[in-house]
Amino acid sequence: MSKTSQPPLLEKNAASADDFEFTLNQNINALIILKNENIAQYTQDVTDITSALVDLKWKNRREIYPLRFKEEVYGAVLSEIIHSQPKLKQIIISRLEENYQQIKTREAQTLSITRGLIEGTYKTPNL
Repeated sequence: MSKTSQPPLLEKNAASADDFEFTLNQNINALIILKNENIAQYTQDVTDITSALVDLKWKNRREIYPLRFKEEVYGAVLSEIIHSQPKLKQIIISRLEENYQQIKTREAQTLSITRGLIEGTYKTPNL
């Protein structure tokens, strides 16, 4: 066997190695893209609004605790006022109910905007 017969085999092996390397790189890139898409889809599916709100509440617990304490103090004061002056009970309860309904309406609007932002369907009125 002469030296002239071996180089075509080496060239053929080098070409097939290059093809193999190219195919391998394409497969790796496709797997990386698929993995990233799966991660993005999984995180969107798992993270719902309730858990996000719980996370926010936990992160802001130092700011929320004084508000809860304030609510308890206001509740105790209102309870004492109602016990000492029963004629004011209806006025206090009606105002509390009115304020509660306003807060509830704002909360519903905020949640609908948040859902729209998460789903990508919310459009701002300015744009």
